Amino acid sequence: NYINAFNSDFPMQVRNSLIIAISSTVISIILGSLTAYGFSRYAIKGSDFLQFWILSLRMLPAIAVVVPFYLVFRMLGLLDTHIALILVYCLFNISFAVWVLKGFFDEIPLELEEAAMLDGYSPPQVFLRVALPLARSGLATTAVFCLIQSLNEFLLAVSLTTRVAETAPVGLSKVQTLMGVDWGLLSAASVLFMLPIVIFTIIVRNELVRGMSFGRMK
Repeated sequence: NYINAFNSDFPMQVRNSLIIAISSTVISIILGSLTAYGFSRYAIKGSDFLQFWILSLRMLPAIAVVVPFYLVFRMLGLLDTHIALILVYCLFNISFAVWVLKGFFDEIPLELEEAAMLDGYSPPQVFLRVALPLARSGLATTAVFCLIQSLNEFLLAVSLTTRVAETAPVGLSKVQTLMGVDWGLLSAASVLFMLPIVIFTIIVRNELVRGMSFGRMK
């Protein structure tokens, strides 16, 4: 069964899933951390409304945006491309990243950043050298959740791709045919698909445990 899985289109689909999931996660963490830090440290007019609006994007059901996204990407010539799914997943993941990471930045004492500024650090340096290292458990936690969400998403993937950018969840769904389900092949492919996220979770497990008891995740 594992040999059959490797000899099928599944390795290509797993590669597509990893490219899309990792890209969207990295972009979401970068943009989400910048936005969350801004909300946490600066008095922004209408901050509460902006935060609610950003979070509301996460509550938007995927089925409600499938057709609009399909029409827009068809007009732009982006159907069945990695870019299309990366953009869509970023839309949902950034809102989650902002909400979670703001809680972690709120827990960092301002005195540490003020001391760094007295030592000559500029605001960008304070963010990069003080705030981000102290929030690394939050970054790891957010990255795991964003990665899982991007890897497991099915509806948008099956609607916006056909062959070139097809992801692993879509490939797994094709194991079921009118002739029945090849349970052996399905199980083997599922195990292979699980390995990347399991390995990543093991690597960041210590930060993940700290993150689950800190900030908004506690």
